[in-house]
Amino acid sequence: NVDLAAASRAGRRAAIFDPYHAAVAARIAAWRSRGVAPAVISIHSFTPEMQGVRRPWHVGVLWDEDGRIALPLLDALRAESGLVVGDNEPYSARAPVGYTQRHHARDRGLPHVAIELRQDLVTEEKGVVAWADRLAHALKPILASSDLYLAIAPPGLQT
Repeated sequence: NVDLAAASRAGRRAAIFDPYHAAVAARIAAWRSRGVAPAVISIHSFTPEMQGVRRPWHVGVLWDEDGRIALPLLDALRAESGLVVGDNEPYSARAPVGYTQRHHARDRGLPHVAIELRQDLVTEEKGVVAWADRLAHALKPILASSDLYLAIAPPGLQT
């Protein structure tokens, strides 16, 4: 997007960004209308190298003040031999929290986490399936806890 003209950036936003976030908001609203505080998990990928520096992490768990998903997920992933797991690496969610997490979850007190996968590990179907299985296995017991789905006061509103 850096080299795009303003009109092209606006076009991408209208075609991709806005519909995506509208769909996420609608799904969350549907759950909330049934009295459920859903967990919001976003998954992204990162380059294996940035500015000439090799990034050693296989996966990063990004989180800020709400560790309900992140902390047990970090423990589960770190229990796997040979897996290099970043706690707010290769990016930090401390400030600012990623848009999806901040806009859809954090400010509503919903449980949330962002997961970053190193791109070279998910370029082929075999890697995608392996990571999907690994994350499903790690997240299943975390997401099975009914206590997870209680909304908490958003930052700044806690008493």
